Formats: sequence, structure tokens, C-alpha cells
Amino acid sequence: MCMSSNLATAELVIRNARIYTLEPNKPWVDAVAIRNGQFVATGSFAEIAPLIDDATRVLDFAGRIVLPGMIDGHCHAFEGARAALFELALSPRDDFDQLIERVRAAAAVLPEGQWLKGGGWEGRRLLPVLSHPDALKRFDAATGDCPAVLRDISCHTLFVNTAAMRAAGIDRNTKVPDHGGIVLDDSGDPVGLLLETASALVFEAMPDLSQGEIDLVIRHAGGLFNSCGITGFAHAVTSAQTMKAFSDADRRGELTVRVATFISTDNLITPERDGIGPAVIERRHDYASNYVNVDFVKYFMDGVPGSVTAAFKAPYGPANGGAQSVAPFYSVEELRDLILPLDAQGIRVKIHAIGDLAITSTLDAIEQVRAANGFDGPQHSIAHLAYIDDEDIKRLSSLNVLADICPPMWFPSSILSGNIQLLGEERGHRCWPVGDILRSGATVTIGSDWPAIVPSPNPWPGLSALITREDPWRGHPGVFRPEQAISLEEALPLYTINAARSIGFGDSAGSIETGKAADFIVLDRDIFSIDARDIAGTKVLTTYFAGQPVYQAE
Repeated sequence: MCMSSNLATAELVIRNARIYTLEPNKPWVDAVAIRNGQFVATGSFAEIAPLIDDATRVLDFAGRIVLPGMIDGHCHAFEGARAALFELALSPRDDFDQLIERVRAAAAVLPEGQWLKGGGWEGRRLLPVLSHPDALKRFDAATGDCPAVLRDISCHTLFVNTAAMRAAGIDRNTKVPDHGGIVLDDSGDPVGLLLETASALVFEAMPDLSQGEIDLVIRHAGGLFNSCGITGFAHAVTSAQTMKAFSDADRRGELTVRVATFISTDNLITPERDGIGPAVIERRHDYASNYVNVDFVKYFMDGVPGSVTAAFKAPYGPANGGAQSVAPFYSVEELRDLILPLDAQGIRVKIHAIGDLAITSTLDAIEQVRAANGFDGPQHSIAHLAYIDDEDIKRLSSLNVLADICPPMWFPSSILSGNIQLLGEERGHRCWPVGDILRSGATVTIGSDWPAIVPSPNPWPGLSALITREDPWRGHPGVFRPEQAISLEEALPLYTINAARSIGFGDSAGSIETGKAADFIVLDRDIFSIDARDIAGTKVLTTYFAGQPVYQAE
């Protein structure tokens, strides 16, 4: 048995459970003791019994599987919860007629003076239609004078109506922001499509949430993630406003997740007015709290394939005209110079890179940072890594670069098929090599990227697909790159201890060990004995955070 040196009695004991600890020397126990929000002993019930007295609460879990609380390695929890509470939900399966009817119905009941906000349309399905001026005319007819903003499923492209462009001051003379795009018709007028950082032109004009609405978003995010078994996450793009919201909730005793806030350095997702960039990095510790870590920064090196903004070494394929190349947002030297001073301060930097050129350039920049500052600096990470070259896989471990793999797209899907059409068969299939990355010795975490691509932060479908490489929702047949499948035992650390370390909570979370916080979850099924395809439907019965139940299934 592992037991704290302090032999005071436990407040709570869990017995008769199958507890997978993620502690290498003792992966399975059947009982744990908890006091003051921490595990004080793990082992058999007989070993833990001496810590029980009349005041100890003893729960019999009847053989249920217990895991450490899951950690989402990459998400946009604030934006996702805000959308769930206040925005129109579109479907990636919607055609343009369906989208317009949804918008028309929502606009008809919208209070006067409010903006219509929504998202979830799929770029490969709708971008050709939305690029035509007639689409904007129909959008305007459905919304009238109400400003309307619809983000695509990747959150990298907006479709906005004329009223929104008018409010934002967007017209044929508008200067296109760096790393952004404004799609124009043949006469030079905007058609309502804004790519990457051009979205910020509208974000800056949109009304702010009230303080009460911000607090509601934080509570909704915590509750939603807890219901999925998640007790911590990397908030991948964070403004000062959002950092303050998380830390304020923590100080009020309302935060039920551990959060790493990756400070935004551009306005692709976060408006400048909310606080981004060097000034916020400088005062980041104003927002640090018990459950909020702040020594993290985010950069974007490219966009996404569906919007033709991801940076590849070869031009896009025949489905996109066959001759379009996209450069990374920064040169190697520019990115190096951005990372260098942060690395010297011990700040971990996450860089969004999807295309092979963006990934190689990012690794080149980090290699130069290591050469200048030494190899004992903080572990930086590359987010997504979908189309990484085989040679670059080998560089991850040697440069101490974490592979932040997300969103769950390593199985047959309409988005994967669309990317194959864009990039060509050979290159389009050369993606999501999770097995090769893990076997290379690199540190890997898995994230949802919610609300991009996936409908919720629920980790269980993605976990199932890591093992099967099949569509966890069984809507698309086949197996995608089965040689890249990994086992359940290989996958679980990517959602727990690896992810906890990546957000600065490795000493207090990510495994069930004496001295660590009692963050754990109880499952409705034995994921170790069932068909891996059935892991996708896993339900969390109870989520504990710091020893307290924060979610209980009905």
C-alpha cells in the first residue's frame, strides 16, 4: 500500500472498485482513501481500513471502473460554452438552403437590436456556394437589418451579412489584415466570407457579453466538461478577459477544472479589446490562481485545409485548381524571434501547424531556439500536426516538442474525404500518424479542439477511434490507416498524466497517487474488457474534483 506519512483518518474511502491509477509501479488498486481533497492512501481495502473511523464516509463502487479525471489537451471551452448558450447551432450536414432556413427562423424571433450569431457549417460543402454574390443576397433577405455572423466548423472562416459588414466598416476598400483574407466578387465587393484574422474585423464590432453572461459561460463550461469526465484542460487561445473570468471563478470557489491559459497573440479568435499579446503576457500573473496556470502563449503558423489556408510544401490538388500555394504565417526567423524571449522566461509556447510546411518551419524555429537558449528550456508544443512528414516525427522528441494531437479526425469522415480531394490521394491519406508519433518517443496529448469540428468535448469517441481507427459514430465505413492504431493502455496517458503535465499540473493531477488531488471519475462500463468500438458510448456516472463530487449522472 502507498500511504501518507500522516496517519490521520480518511474523510472518504472508495472500496470494491477497479481503479486504474496510471501510476506505473501500481497500475491497479481496489480502494483509495481521501482527506482534504487529496489521496492519502491507495491499495487494497484491507490495507486502507485502518484509516477509517466513525466519521469516515465509505462508498462501495460495486466493481465499477475508476480512472483519473481526464484532461483535454486542447480546447476552446469559453467559446464553446458561449456558443452553446447564446448562438444558433448549425449542422455540418446542412446545405445552403437548410442553412438559410435555420437562419431565417432564428432571425424571426431575435429581439430587436441583437446580433444573430451561430456556427457549424462545413467549408468543403458550402464555400463554393458562399463565394457567389447570390449567397449574400439570400443571407441578407433572411436576416434583414440584423447583423449576422456564422462561423464554419473549423472556426477559421466566417460568413457574415451586409449589416454585420456595415457595422464592422468592411467594404471594397478595407485593408486585408496580415494572415487573413476577404473574399471579393468579380466587381471587387466583399461577398461576406472572412478568412482567418479577417474575422477579427467583425469580432471587434460585436457587442460584448455582460459580466453575468461571462460568469454563466464559465459555469456552463465547467459543468459540461465535468459531465464528460474532464477535470482539466488546455484553453488553447485565451484573452485577458477570459483569463480573469476563470481566475475569478476559482477565487469564488466555483471552478471545477484545472486550466492552462494559452495567451492569444493575434485576433483570429479573440478580439484585441478583450486583451491579447505582449501586454497581457507581461501581466499574466495577475490572473494566476490555485487552479489556473498562466505561463503559456499561443501562435498560429497556418490555417486549415478546408479554407485553403494550411501551409503545404506542394500546391493544393486538382479539386482546388491545382496551383495554389499558401505560405506559413511567419518565416522561420520571425517565429524563432517570437519564441526566444518567452523560452528564456520559462513560458511554454503552443504553435498551431497543420500543413507539412508549417510543421517543418515550426520545428526549424524551435531548433534555433534550442541552439540559442539551450535544450533545458520549457517544453513547447505543436498543435494538430495532421500532415507531419516522417522525418519531422523524429525531431519531436529530440527537440522536446510535445505533440498536441487534435481534433479527433483519425478515422473516415466527410472532412477527411474533403481534405483528400483538396490535397490529392497520396498526400491526403498521409495524415494523423498517431502510432508513429507515439512510437518515436515523443510526448503526446490528445485534445478535442471543441467547438471546432466535434459536437462536444466528450473524449470517449476519440479514444475509441485511436484504438480502432474507425468512425466512432459509425456513419462512415472503413478503417483509416489501421497501422497507426494504438492500444487502450497506450492511449489513456495521452488523456491523463501526459496532459496534466502539459498544463502544469503534473504534480497534482493526471494519476491516482498518494499526495495528488483526488480528481477521478466512475464509468458505466469496463472499457478494458469490452469491444473497443463500444468505448465510444461510455458514460460518466460521477466526477470528483479535489475530493468532491462535481457531476452525478441522473
